[in-house]
Amino acid sequence: MPTTTAPADYHLHTSFSIDCKMSMEAACDEAMRSGLPEICFTEHVDFVREDESTGYFAPDAYFAEIARCRELFKGRLTIRAGAEVGESHRFRVVQDKLTRDYPFDFILGSLHWVGADTVMEPTYFAGQSRAQAYGRYFEELLLLARTGDFDALTHLDAPKRYEFPTHGAFDSSEFAEEIREVLNACIERGVGIELNTGSMRRTEGDPSPSPEVLGWYRDLGGEILTLGSDGHRPAHLAHEFDRALAMIRAAGFTHLTTFDKRQPRLVRIG
Repeated sequence: MPTTTAPADYHLHTSFSIDCKMSMEAACDEAMRSGLPEICFTEHVDFVREDESTGYFAPDAYFAEIARCRELFKGRLTIRAGAEVGESHRFRVVQDKLTRDYPFDFILGSLHWVGADTVMEPTYFAGQSRAQAYGRYFEELLLLARTGDFDALTHLDAPKRYEFPTHGAFDSSEFAEEIREVLNACIERGVGIELNTGSMRRTEGDPSPSPEVLGWYRDLGGEILTLGSDGHRPAHLAHEFDRALAMIRAAGFTHLTTFDKRQPRLVRIG
């Protein structure tokens, strides 16, 4: 197996995502400074009518810029083309057309909406108990895990980012049964999960998912694991990767996973 001293960052956004202004070239420059051997640009691709991101992604322009940056950084940085697709299980027909028409290397599966409610705001928890809010979320996440088209499931406990100010830290063990069911669904389908360090920039300080969940995933037989900063600006690239790698090793992983044309490749952790 190949060895790398720095892991690939497999969750990055640029100006091709509605919530980001970072240019692709600036991200590549920062990746070089950070010693990253490989990065993947995973722009938001959304289809929920109420989501402000829906319709924003411009695939022709995106792949043209990917080609330009690959030429500019040729021989120095591996650049993968990816997408963070929301609610894949609800929009398979339109997503399938997109992935047929364009040569993606990697797809993150994300859940930002439960029905008509976004989980990416504190208001998601209004009018319902924590048990109700997370019960609905994990029920929908299980549907995504079972039927969505993705290579790795991203920030699988995402609502904890927005619950923290009012309810405090999220305890994975409170929803262990639901989370393990999601992990098993991924393992059975041969897809992976992501360790997302974006949550470590926020108040709760833990990655998504928690180290405890990483251990469950490994114990259940999970092997496909990617690492991503969820970066939206240059300073975010490889954020807390040293700490994240320590968690990954402690959970029993010796490899991370990269992708080429949606085919996984294990890379030994240096």
